Amino acid sequence: MNMNVFPPELHSYICELACHDDGRTVRALSLVSKYFREISRPFLYQSLSISGSIQIIALASALQNTVPHLRSVRHLFLSTHSKNDVTPTPKATDAADTAAILRILTLSASTLETLSFVSGSPSMGTMSISRLFRTSFPRLRELAISGFYPFPSAPGKMPRLERLHLHGNRNPHGLLQAGGLDEACPSLTHLRVSGLSMAVTFAVELREAFAGSDQSPFSSKLPSSLRHVDVQPVGPPTTSGKGTAAVQARENATNHARDELMMTHLKGLQPPQGVAFSLLPRAETDSTYDTFRREWSDRSDRVQS
Repeated sequence: MNMNVFPPELHSYICELACHDDGRTVRALSLVSKYFREISRPFLYQSLSISGSIQIIALASALQNTVPHLRSVRHLFLSTHSKNDVTPTPKATDAADTAAILRILTLSASTLETLSFVSGSPSMGTMSISRLFRTSFPRLRELAISGFYPFPSAPGKMPRLERLHLHGNRNPHGLLQAGGLDEACPSLTHLRVSGLSMAVTFAVELREAFAGSDQSPFSSKLPSSLRHVDVQPVGPPTTSGKGTAAVQARENATNHARDELMMTHLKGLQPPQGVAFSLLPRAETDSTYDTFRREWSDRSDRVQS
């Protein structure tokens, strides 16, 4: 079939539907001909997978120098480290990377629909995530965060967010208190909290939220629209490796006791009517790059459909 018989509007629509991967499809289309380079230009940044300092800084510069109607980012996977950086460490360039990340988020906030952010650097992760939670994302529907995160609480910043995955705080005690999550994400239907370890107080907080008690302004409660809660612990805790063998043995025993108590609380949870609860198997590893990258790809397909 001769593609030339179809109008440019149809070619444009085909490009829009095809370009929901990590950016490879639109780059390939732009190389077909001058015509398809122009047709695909509005979708060049539609769906992107960005990993590591070089790609982060390059994207920030590209978006900064692109006119607004051609920098519509709808699906974004953003990681401070690449797949091969198994144990990323803080670098001298962290400040520049943080500034670039914040610029990317600012320039794409108005169009983003799915966002997955993986931070392997404690020195930049919390700052970036805190700024992210204070940024307005009017169209964002799915968000996954990996890093030592503060709690989202800024009212009205993510009015359409339906799915939230938080990873990186081993005991996120306070997440469900004072109604901050409900104010920040009034449309939230799915909440997943992973990476838990020795999180006894969070497990108790979740039990209180399921029970629906409202005895004080700081009582734990679920967001009003929430329908699914998934929690996932990491592998059994390890010792710090400091001190004598006897000290490490006591630390190991204490950590395992706290972790088992967390598991006991989680296994005994009874969700309220209308809310589904899943206690997921322990993650085999605390490395989340591949998991978050795969789930982001799945989410893009689901939002597209």
